[in-house]
Amino acid sequence: MSREMTFAASVQTVHEAGPCVDALLAQTTPRIGPDDGDLITLFLTAHYEDELSDIVARLRQSYPRAVLIGCTAESIIGNALEIEGRPAMSMLVASLPGVEVHPFHVSHPQHARARASQNWEPLLGVCGESEPVILGMADPYRFDVLTFVEDINEALPGAPVLGGIASAADGSGQNALILDDAIHREGLVGVALTGNLRVDAVVSQGCRPIGRPFIVTKSQDRFIRELGGKVAWERLQEVIAELRPDEEQAAQQALFVGRAINEYKPDFKRGDFLIHTLLGVERNTGALAIAGMPRIGSTVQFHIRDAESADEDLRHMLAPFRGPQAPSVAGALLFSCNGRGSRMWPGVPHHDAGVLREHLGDVPTAGFFCAGEFGPVGGRNFVHGFTASIALFRPRGVESVPVT
Repeated sequence: MSREMTFAASVQTVHEAGPCVDALLAQTTPRIGPDDGDLITLFLTAHYEDELSDIVARLRQSYPRAVLIGCTAESIIGNALEIEGRPAMSMLVASLPGVEVHPFHVSHPQHARARASQNWEPLLGVCGESEPVILGMADPYRFDVLTFVEDINEALPGAPVLGGIASAADGSGQNALILDDAIHREGLVGVALTGNLRVDAVVSQGCRPIGRPFIVTKSQDRFIRELGGKVAWERLQEVIAELRPDEEQAAQQALFVGRAINEYKPDFKRGDFLIHTLLGVERNTGALAIAGMPRIGSTVQFHIRDAESADEDLRHMLAPFRGPQAPSVAGALLFSCNGRGSRMWPGVPHHDAGVLREHLGDVPTAGFFCAGEFGPVGGRNFVHGFTASIALFRPRGVESVPVT
C-alpha cells in the first residue's frame, strides 16, 4: 500500500521528561506508525536538559527510520499554542514518500574548510541541481551563522533556508542541537530535503512601509548619506511629516529601513524589502546609519514596526493560503522571534500560532521562539530579527502559491 505525505504534531507541558515523551508519542503514532516516520523535528525547553539523552533515545527507538533534528529553546510552539516560560516539548513527525532526507552537522572548522574549497556537497549531501530545501537550527556562540547562510546562497542558488537560532542559552555551550543520536553544543544541525516535496516559505518581518521608495545616491559603509539627491535625514523628515499621529508615534519607537532585494522591479510591495534596523543619525551630516551595507543605486523605503503592523504583516503574508481555492498544506514549521509572543502582544496569547491556525486550519505545526530566524526574501536567504519564518509543506504535485 502506497504512502501519502502525512504530518502529525503534538505539544506537551508535562514536567517529567519520560511522561512528556509518552504523551507526545501517544498523539503522533496513531497517525504515523513507527515504520512510516521519515523526519522528526523536536523543540524543547532547557527544563529537560538532564534527560535529553534519554529523550533522544526514546524517540529514535519509537521511529527507527526517521531522521531526528531539533534544539532547545526559551519557549515552544505547537499547533495553535505558544508555551512561554514553562516546561514544554513540541514535536512534528513527517511521513515523506518520495523525499530524500539528508542530515548534516556543520562545525566551525568544517564550515571553514568548505568555504576554502567551495565544495559543499560532501558537507550538505546535496547539490544545487537537486533543488533542495534546507531546514536548520544553529548555536550562535561559536559558529558564524550569518556567513553560513550567505554561503548557502552562493553554493545552492534558489534553495530556501528555513529555521532559527537556538534560544535556550545565554552563553557558549549551553544550547543543545539534536541530530539523530548526537547532541551537539556548537555549530548548526540541518537537513536537506529533495524529491517529491514543495515548501512555501512565508517570511513576515513584522513591518509596514511608510512614505515612498528612494534611490540611495550617496553612501559610505553603513551610512546612507543621500536619498534621491537629498540629505538622508531631510528625506526622513519629509516622510515623517506626512504620517498619521499613530504612525508618527510608532516611527519614534521602532523605525527601520527596508532595502529592495531587486531594485529593477517596476513597483514594490511587502516581501520585496529586507528590513534593517535604523541605528542612528550622524548629526553633522544628516547621514543615517543602518544595520546593513547600503549600496549606491539601491532602493530603500522606511518602515515601522509595532504590534499592529506585525499582526497586519503576518496576516497579509498568509492570505494566499486562506480560503477554498488555496491548496492544502500538509504540515508546518513556525520559527518566531523571541521578541514576538507576549513581549510584542502582552495579554494576547498564542498570537503567531493562532494566526497561522486561523489561515490554514488544523494543520500539524511545531516550532520555537528563536534568537534569530532564517528565511528567504526576494529569493535570497537571510538571518532576521523580530520575524516569523514559516515553512509550509506539500507534495510537489500540488500547485504553489506566490507569497507577496
